[in-house]
Amino acid sequence: MWCGNQVALARFSVGSIEEKLPLSATTLERLSVMTRWHDTALNWEYPPDPGPWNAAEYTEFDDAAEALLAVIQEELGVEFEVVYERL
Repeated sequence: MWCGNQVALARFSVGSIEEKLPLSATTLERLSVMTRWHDTALNWEYPPDPGPWNAAEYTEFDDAAEALLAVIQEELGVEFEVVYERL
């Protein structure tokens, strides 16, 4: 998770921020799993090129990310705006 606007940057600074947020241990673990899964989508030899996933894998990941987004938004409440940008 990263800051997406100046207000968030002023509060949390740069870099990954999930450890700075009031999220449950279960949600933090799910975020860690999603990060590892996301990294399998990348072409590590030449990142600008397409990765190894097919369309179904992108859809599966995006669906899981949307489900986790709902959990994160519920845990953080209305003070936070959480946005997922599909792969």
